[in-house]
Amino acid sequence: MSIQMKSPRHQSGAALYIALIMLILLALIGIVAMQVASLQERMSANYQAGSMAFQNAEAGAREQEFTLKTAAAAGSAIPTNLPPRDCTTPFDAEGWDDPTPYVRRLDMCFSWGGLDYPTDESEKTDQIYQVTAFAKDRTTFASSESIVDTVFIP
Repeated sequence: MSIQMKSPRHQSGAALYIALIMLILLALIGIVAMQVASLQERMSANYQAGSMAFQNAEAGAREQEFTLKTAAAAGSAIPTNLPPRDCTTPFDAEGWDDPTPYVRRLDMCFSWGGLDYPTDESEKTDQIYQVTAFAKDRTTFASSESIVDTVFIP
């Protein structure tokens, strides 16, 4: 059995074409991978901003609740900065940019007569407050904001 070698004049150069096609495919895969990584980075940054805004609003609400609890334990008058309006009208936060939480008494909205009154002595209260806190993810160039609305019974 003899192996015949072709002279360089008879070679067609198919390896060069295949190598160039493979390089183009690898470049396209690299470009797509960079775009996916960039998109994931933006998504994680947005998630972090939203989470920070929520945590800041939650901290503001908890701080206000602590102030309410301290005032109730001392027997002093608890300041509210929202009047007990019509209880069916929701709080309108449009254009709200104030970091001070809003406090409204809700116990004036309920009629405690008949079956609505709690039978368990520990559930009876004469003070129910709505605490609404607003916060942004950061003070300058904020990209996310959050509102937390809680009901607090001291």
